[in-house]
Amino acid sequence: MSDDPFISILVAEDNDVNRQLLTGIIEARGYKVWGAIDGSSAMKVLAERQIHVAVVDVNMTPTGGIELARHIISNKLNIPIIMVTGDQTSDLLIEASSLGVALVLQKPVDPEKLIKSINHILKRRGYNPAPLAVEERETKLDPEELMSRVISLAADNVRKGRGRPFAALVADENGKIIGTGANGHASRFDPMAHAEVMAIRNAAESTGKSDLSNCTLYGSSRPTKLAAALIESVGITKVYFGLDQDDLQQPKMQPPQVEYEQICREKALELFRPTQK
Repeated sequence: MSDDPFISILVAEDNDVNRQLLTGIIEARGYKVWGAIDGSSAMKVLAERQIHVAVVDVNMTPTGGIELARHIISNKLNIPIIMVTGDQTSDLLIEASSLGVALVLQKPVDPEKLIKSINHILKRRGYNPAPLAVEERETKLDPEELMSRVISLAADNVRKGRGRPFAALVADENGKIIGTGANGHASRFDPMAHAEVMAIRNAAESTGKSDLSNCTLYGSSRPTKLAAALIESVGITKVYFGLDQDDLQQPKMQPPQVEYEQICREKALELFRPTQK
């Protein structure tokens, strides 16, 4: 078994925020990370560095993760690949399997699952996982820097055809990004796929808790009513936003009149009564 302390991980992701999040997760466990903004730049890293595991986003432009996987195979580089994607379709899984991809992880990536996957792959290849104990690295950004990240996420969302230019992120009390999200109406039939909702969901999954009262939300525009209700429910008390509804010059829509009527109250109450033994 090799005791080489310099285990290097490639992170190929064309979104700056997501790449930094993945890099921070992996570096915090003691690995050296080499970043790449797309498949072509990743190929250059592979040519210049010894890479032990490649963590690759599927939908990079102009050169994506599938093309990078084909390059690794055709050049017999023998580098295990972990693919990350927001669109885990059966066709993608079949193609990834045919290319010998070790694992496909769904976005938002669970930090512990990612590290366990990397460690498992390294063990199988004769390396000691997490060889260096290092202090966790935290990227602390001020509000304007964090909002710049949000705007970058929104622009990236449009460029990739996933939805409209709406994005959001959640940062902790130290200004460290713990969750990101973007409008997904064009890529999924999900009426809940508002940017703020996706960011809060990501933050809750990455931290393992639904109480985000010590966090701040940053959005490219003022949160929708749906997002505002969720923001309140998870305890967030501070929100920064880039554009108001007047800035967007969108007509104000009148919400439909909803009729509420209570029925079957007694049957419903049975759900909350102690079960008789």
